[in-house]
Formats: sequence, C-alpha cells, structure tokens
Amino acid sequence: MTRIKLIATDVDGTFLNSQRQYNHTRFDQQLTRLTAAGIHFVVASGNHLGHLKKVFAPTPRVQTFVAENGCLIVDQGQTLLETPVDATVVTQVVTAILADETLRPQVLRLSGAHGTYINQTDQPADPKSQDYFFNNIVRVPDLTQVHDTIYKINGEWPNESIQQLAAKLNARFPGQINAMASGFGSIDIVAAHMNKAIGLTKLAKTWQIDPSEIAAFGDNDNDREMLAHVGLGVAMQNGTDSVKQVANLITPADNDHDGVLDVIEAILADEV
Repeated sequence: MTRIKLIATDVDGTFLNSQRQYNHTRFDQQLTRLTAAGIHFVVASGNHLGHLKKVFAPTPRVQTFVAENGCLIVDQGQTLLETPVDATVVTQVVTAILADETLRPQVLRLSGAHGTYINQTDQPADPKSQDYFFNNIVRVPDLTQVHDTIYKINGEWPNESIQQLAAKLNARFPGQINAMASGFGSIDIVAAHMNKAIGLTKLAKTWQIDPSEIAAFGDNDNDREMLAHVGLGVAMQNGTDSVKQVANLITPADNDHDGVLDVIEAILADEV
C-alpha cells in the first residue's frame, strides 16, 4: 500500500483507555521513531483545544491538533484554519432546540474561542465528566446572547438514541449544520459540510500529503468521514458498527489494551 506520511487519531474511546490514560513511555518512544521516519502525528478530536493540550501534556512533542471536529486546526501553537458556525445559525439552532421538548437536551453548550458556554440552570448528568472535558466553562443566562466565535454546539441526551436525534437535527436544518453523535450520549453540531475529514485534509494539503498517505483511528460516528476518506481507516475493536463498516482495518486490541499503539507499531514496521 501507499507509504503512510501522517497518522491521525481520535482521543476518547480510541487513543485513551477507559481510565482516560495512555501509555506515555511507549507512545513517546513511538514519537521518536515517527519523527525519524518523517511521519506526522495529529490529534483529531471533537474536543476543544485546551482540553486536548491538557491530555497530551505528558508527551509535549504532540503539537498538531484538528480540534472541534475539524473546525479549528492548530500546529505548533499557530492557528492554521478556523471554520466557525455562522452566528445566525447558532442562534436559530439553540432557539429551536430549547423550544422543542423532543429536542431539548439535559445540557447544551457552545464551544467558542474564549470559553465553553453553558446555561446557568443546566446540570450535566455527570458533573465530574463535564469538569474533565471542559476546563473553560462560562455560565450565562442566555445562550442566544453569547458573542464569541463558536466552533461547535454540543448537547447531552443521555437517555435518547443520539443517532436518531442527530439525523432529526440535520433534517431540521438542511445545509446549515452537521450534527454527529460523538459518544457518551453527546451530539456535536458544527458548520455544514465540516467534519474531521475536511479539517484533516486541509491540514495535510499544507504538508503536501495526499489523503491516500494518511492513517486515521476512530471509534464513533464523528470519525466515520475521516476513516472513509483516508488511505488507511482504522476502527477500534470497541468502536461502533457504523465506523467499522467504513474502515479498512479493525484494531486487534481495544482501547484498553493499546489498540492504537499496536497498529502504529505495525505501520512503523511496514507490516500494515
């Protein structure tokens, strides 16, 4: 197959194990080998940039992030691309979600350049999980009055079929948004036609890397386009069926047993 020049990975349920950890020593050794082989390593996540930097602080050589499901790309501290949701669309979507009992989530958030905004009265199902994922919470009285660059609308529907809800939202706002199930009862809503595949492709183009030269790892619906678009799409053994359907490869081990690192090892040994 085509030589891999870029490896991109999702984080939760993919690179991280169930305890939200990864093998720092093994991965750091792999980073040395990846650099020597001329292979870029990229984090491709639905999470906001501040959280991702915190996750990868133990291995500080990781400095390239496709955050917010492709809507914010940062390399070596420099913002390369921003694709926010149109402010008018943000207001329309938030208003519609909060007004419709069939759509109203337990928590609704706006992920912006200067904070993650949440209604003063909203209470997440798991406050500790919110504290983990969002280290920049700003509580506001009215989400429709937030003035910031908004990359993503995120909601929690812990007791609903989020795949069906995401489809309902996309049908409600055709051509305006892309709503995707992102795991843990969450849906991410980004600008229309944006996803990790688009963001990763734009980043790779700046390095003159073709999609066929990319390996990407993921476990959930917001990874589908990315895995389908690259030369080597790798679904986690613990991933959703919809992700496995578009993958070229399924990891022999799950995220609790170094599934991503094992496949990176195989890529470095040119055994994939």
